[in-house]
Amino acid sequence: MLKRLANISTHYPRRVLGFWVLLLCLSLPLTLRVESVLTTDSGWAPNSQAKLTRDLIESEFARQTNFDLAVAAEAVDGEADPAVLEQELGTLAETLRGLPQVESVETASSQDLIPAFERGGSSLALIELSSDTRNDEFAATDAVAALLTENDNLRYFLTGGPAIEQEIQAISSRDAFRAELIGLSISLVVLTFVFGAVVAAALPLIVAVVAIILSLAALYLAGQFVPVASFGVTVVSLLGLATGIDYALLMVNRFREELKEGSAREAAARTVETAGKAVSVSGLTTVTALAALLIPPLDFIRSMGLSCLIIMFFSVSTSVTALPALLTLLGERVNWLKVTRKTPGTRSREFWRSRAELVMRRPWLWTVLGVAALTLLSLPALRMQTDIAGIRGLTEQTSARQAQNILERLNLSSLQASVDVLVDFGERGFYHPSSVRSLAKLNREAAGLGTVDTLLSPLTASGVPNLLLYQYYAAPEVALSSEVAPLARATVSEGAGRYALLRIFPDADARPAALANLIENVRGAAEGLELSATVGGLHVSDYEWARSLYGSFPYAVALVYLSSFILLGLAFRSVVIPIKSIVLNSLGVGAAFGVITLVFQMGWFAPLFGLSEGLGFVETSIPIFIFAIVFGLSMDYEVFLVSRIYEAHQQGMTDEEAVAYSLGATGNVISSAALIMVIVFAAFIPSNVVLIKTLSLGLTIAIALDATLVRAALVPAVMTLAGKWNWWLPGPIARFAKRVNLGHD
Repeated sequence: MLKRLANISTHYPRRVLGFWVLLLCLSLPLTLRVESVLTTDSGWAPNSQAKLTRDLIESEFARQTNFDLAVAAEAVDGEADPAVLEQELGTLAETLRGLPQVESVETASSQDLIPAFERGGSSLALIELSSDTRNDEFAATDAVAALLTENDNLRYFLTGGPAIEQEIQAISSRDAFRAELIGLSISLVVLTFVFGAVVAAALPLIVAVVAIILSLAALYLAGQFVPVASFGVTVVSLLGLATGIDYALLMVNRFREELKEGSAREAAARTVETAGKAVSVSGLTTVTALAALLIPPLDFIRSMGLSCLIIMFFSVSTSVTALPALLTLLGERVNWLKVTRKTPGTRSREFWRSRAELVMRRPWLWTVLGVAALTLLSLPALRMQTDIAGIRGLTEQTSARQAQNILERLNLSSLQASVDVLVDFGERGFYHPSSVRSLAKLNREAAGLGTVDTLLSPLTASGVPNLLLYQYYAAPEVALSSEVAPLARATVSEGAGRYALLRIFPDADARPAALANLIENVRGAAEGLELSATVGGLHVSDYEWARSLYGSFPYAVALVYLSSFILLGLAFRSVVIPIKSIVLNSLGVGAAFGVITLVFQMGWFAPLFGLSEGLGFVETSIPIFIFAIVFGLSMDYEVFLVSRIYEAHQQGMTDEEAVAYSLGATGNVISSAALIMVIVFAAFIPSNVVLIKTLSLGLTIAIALDATLVRAALVPAVMTLAGKWNWWLPGPIARFAKRVNLGHD
């Protein structure tokens, strides 16, 4: 296959490049429209009780208590007369009600269906939109935002689902642009230093940019059929720069070596057959690792997996087709615009070769020290807790987070994060004495549970004696004509009142474990009273989502381990090499887990990463992202290094000679590629989205450790200890591997 691609790319280079240029031109308009199909909605877990509960509330209740947007108002000087504050906010509310996209606006002081709030220099207006589609919601959000002009007394901050989604999308776009600008600029400097020529240095950047443009266009097309997470754009930029530059760097480096031995066409063909095979095998192992993201039955995770697979496809395909065609046409001109008279890489080859020889003299010592260091970094991960950050996943610089801070000061931080218990009384309905008594018992039990701040239910009307309250609920007509009518419409379903709603607002500082206990205790309380109830709300949705994710996590790990073992075993005709790779890569992933746990959960060095303190947890989806991406990218360096060792071994070198020669030949490429990856990943750390910040730090740490401690010390040490067993494979499997021919024969 690769030989045929090599022939096509080197014999018809202009046609091959013409195809890619045409595809690029067709893709550009789609790339510019990709944001129109992106979403920040993480979706629902399969068979979600939270979704069932939400759907029933929306369809059965006359008055809703969830709002689309919230305007948080804050006194400019931190203090304000409450009467003046409410007057100005009331004026704004009247203006907002005039917008055609707005269904209703209520200020917190007049809203009777939310927990009591602490008055002071802040207040709140809650907005329900009449928009039906996502684009309509965004247009309505823009219209509301346009009216929030700061004056001498107040400044406003907008939050709520559509506002948060818009802000996250804007942040993701800025992150991608900043990372591409920084990554490309610094990568050009690094590559110029590596190659000693500007033309050679520019080629990997061209490949990366082309792969990113084509991938974003493919994401736009995919978005017509499946949900695409807004973070997919970030992942495409992140992986596109990292792998596109990596693969092209390896190809250009090999081409320049081969060019010394023959013509440009021969050198390009040989490059595809050697480095191209390493890129293909590396890409295949990376893809199988990233395919783990397709296993969890969650749209958000799968869309991220789809984004990863798309960028990997274009990174590999452009590297082994378009780049060889371009190299064929360039020939010796690949060395144009030299910045040094010396042959670049001479000193680095000597350095890496001497490093390998140093390690191989004491392989046990380096193995023990290396494994101990990675294990020590991994230990904090044993205490990792995960949760969905929600609004806490935005830094203090964002409007939505500043609005949340105001909600916290008003004692309303859990306003949109309740635990909703929907009790089904069947044909008997709520308006029956036994039903009212049962709900009253559930009320009392729920109020006594830990982490509960306040409750909302038909029986929480303030200022109304219980005896009078029970009389109001003797019949629907009585309740709906009494002083508790607004409460009844919001907490008892229409008609005969089959459903009653108990809404529990947890403490603002409740941790994931405490919230999980609250949900289970509420369910247990309902079952103990023999009530038919579904439990929903944001916390329940997050709990179900996390349970679905981690229920499938073992299968994702098994897929990665099994596919990596098979592919590496066939490529290098070995049992030891894939086992070694899996163990060392797992240690690298563990070290990344440990570091992000220290920073984002425990708060170590948090101010250095734009956080005032730790979150107390790690974002739920981060571990599976880091596992799949790190495992995949680590395979790049594994394949780059071991493929050269395998080649040298096939040429008759001893194991020690092969390791020393290969580390000398690839050490400069691997270290340079890793440096570029670290630069690209680190460029995303300043993001205002904690999920991206956490992912970027984890990937930065993992790649830095992999390219230094793992490849430069542990791999040579372990391969020296294994000796001839490095190349052992049972006879029948070895014959099958030879037919498959993933190696470098």
